[in-house]
Amino acid sequence: MSFQKILQSLCLFSFLLLSGCQKNTDGISSPEGYELAWSDEFVDEELDTSNWTPLIGNGSGGWGNNELEYYQKENATVKNGVLSIEARKEHVANFSYTSARLVTQRKVSTTYGYIEARIKLPAQNAMWPAFWMLPENGSWPTSGEIDIMENKGSSAWTTSGALHYANAGGHTYAYKAHAFSQRNGDQNIEGWHTYAIEWSEDEIDWYVDGTNFFQVLKRVWHPDHGTVYTKDDSAPFNAPFHIILNLAIGGNFDSEHPAPDADFESATMQVDYVRIFSKK
Repeated sequence: MSFQKILQSLCLFSFLLLSGCQKNTDGISSPEGYELAWSDEFVDEELDTSNWTPLIGNGSGGWGNNELEYYQKENATVKNGVLSIEARKEHVANFSYTSARLVTQRKVSTTYGYIEARIKLPAQNAMWPAFWMLPENGSWPTSGEIDIMENKGSSAWTTSGALHYANAGGHTYAYKAHAFSQRNGDQNIEGWHTYAIEWSEDEIDWYVDGTNFFQVLKRVWHPDHGTVYTKDDSAPFNAPFHIILNLAIGGNFDSEHPAPDADFESATMQVDYVRIFSKK
């Protein structure tokens, strides 16, 4: 591990502890009013396990979504500055497909900030790539879920953002799609795009390539009356969340394509970088 990576690993746990501990930010521009707090630029030739933990297995009920893949660390590789998460037709542990799911839980987390990643996605049926966040502590959906980017591989011209949380009526799902321009062929999900959220105490905004396509205000998930959140410290979206990158296969998200095509062999989600910026 390089000296830069060792220094970086000392800066991960809390923005409040970052003073005097700086990563080389040459060439990285920050959104206005923000400064870089953490990033993984995937500069080494292997996954940095001080940042990421690969999850293993199929979870409970296909991670609660009827997903078909078996997650394993071998499907996540780093080369030439890019993280690749590969879904494969491969028989492992009684499953017909494998892929990878990486989490920063207990390693990197943030409360609020501008969180972004530059990603290329596969346009293949039954692929379900995602860049999202879950709370370090708490139960789902009461403590919330932030989906920065999700895609149905069958839809090459759209991605989406969403929130999951609980209110007095139970699980609530706030969702909006982003449509890419079809005026030329390189603007769909197979090209490089930057997916981001700007998360503050009062709202969450979603961006694709700098375009704001979705906004949810705090009064939506925490209105003054009629919710289970009786005080701020029991509300969602005001506590540390960690980052997740994964490429699922099948599952509930795309009901029209619950399984890959018969000739499916592999598909790859690529990530150029993941960054967290905090308010100055």
